[in-house]
Amino acid sequence: MRSLQVKFSALVVAILVVACVALAWVATQHERRALEAAVERHGRALAQNLAKDAKEPLLATDALRLGALTQHAGAEQGLVAARLLGVDGTVVAALDAAERGQVHGRLTGAAAEGTSAVRRRGTRLLVAAPVAYSGVPIGESQIELDLDVLVEPVVADTQHQLSALAVAVTLLGVGCGIAFVALLVGPLRRLRAGVERMSKGDLAVRVPPTSADEVGELTRAFNEMGESLQQKERIQSAFGRYVSDYVLNQLLESPAEGSLGGTEREVTILFADIRRFTRLSEGMKASDVVALLNEVFQLASDRILACGGTIDKFIGDSVMAYFGAPVPDPDHPLQAVRAAIEIEDGLAARNLRVGSDLMRVEIGIGIHTGSVVVGTIGSDRRSDFTAVGDAVNVAHRLEKLARPSQILVSEAVQRRVRGAVRMRFEGERQLSGRLEPVHVYSVDREGLGEKDAAAAGAV
Repeated sequence: MRSLQVKFSALVVAILVVACVALAWVATQHERRALEAAVERHGRALAQNLAKDAKEPLLATDALRLGALTQHAGAEQGLVAARLLGVDGTVVAALDAAERGQVHGRLTGAAAEGTSAVRRRGTRLLVAAPVAYSGVPIGESQIELDLDVLVEPVVADTQHQLSALAVAVTLLGVGCGIAFVALLVGPLRRLRAGVERMSKGDLAVRVPPTSADEVGELTRAFNEMGESLQQKERIQSAFGRYVSDYVLNQLLESPAEGSLGGTEREVTILFADIRRFTRLSEGMKASDVVALLNEVFQLASDRILACGGTIDKFIGDSVMAYFGAPVPDPDHPLQAVRAAIEIEDGLAARNLRVGSDLMRVEIGIGIHTGSVVVGTIGSDRRSDFTAVGDAVNVAHRLEKLARPSQILVSEAVQRRVRGAVRMRFEGERQLSGRLEPVHVYSVDREGLGEKDAAAAGAV
């Protein structure tokens, strides 16, 4: 929050400084133009007065009087040159005596009496007025004014005043900005402390809103988020042990998805069953049986989930899973076969580690691809997110036919994976509950070369 306060104060100072500099520049430029216009008007008046007073002396070539006129004009502040020119442009009288006899270009030419001409030379302003007698040009008066003397001191004084005002405005703005940030930072600090506590797992933390502005709305939204997270945590604690993570997330994120019903889609069903489990568990303690089941189910679950499958349920000593739902996957048959191969390989490695024939575990696996209904099925008091259809029955029957460590697949699966996994035709089998026989294939795990194994394990 301190960095926010510093940044905000720096931003306020920067904006105020830029605004003050811009306003000062505009003001000084406006004042400079106004002063230059005033100096120009004053110069025109001086040149015309000098031309009016020099008519007769210039006609009479009275050098003494002409010199007095230029000296009198030179008494004006900021005037650096005053001269009278003859009709041919020769200087007949000047404030600087060294200019007498020099030839200067006339600015007014044949201009009418009472007019003037202006030319700027750097920081100097040259103003000329024609000298005429009875309408006939007889010369010209010239006045040269120094803008640095007449304009710049006034502009500099204005700049000093504006600078002092800018400093005062900046200090006032910084003070107001600090006060505003202090009022803003207090609620934000409390909100930040609440977020830190919630991130550490304290979902019961609440921050009382202290205003009705955007910060107050943000605080109320934070409190609502905490209540929602608490509710989800309670639901997860109550039901997380009974339903899959996907189903639980669907129920939490979109309650409408919890309604009964489903959608029809093509999936690949996998059934895996521990062979000779009754004989294996005979004489074992109940706790050892549970530990063995958990070990095997953990191994199978890890492989199924790693291949993108969804575990539907555990039935005694068997597991049912499906691929291609709820997240669609066009390669779901290959993913199912891959998961089956990895399960069998994992069990083989486990059996080598155990070494004892008494603790050796073998699994038979059946896989089939077909259309099923995937969704929430059951009653309004108890329901499951599962897959239902003839394809499930076929996969279950294939699993019953499989020998220990054998993977049996239907022709529908074989057609989809034969380019990646080697299969062996096992013949036609009459499955229970079906009129037509089914072409059954087994995964030739012994015949899998390096290329086939890589293809079967590819995502």
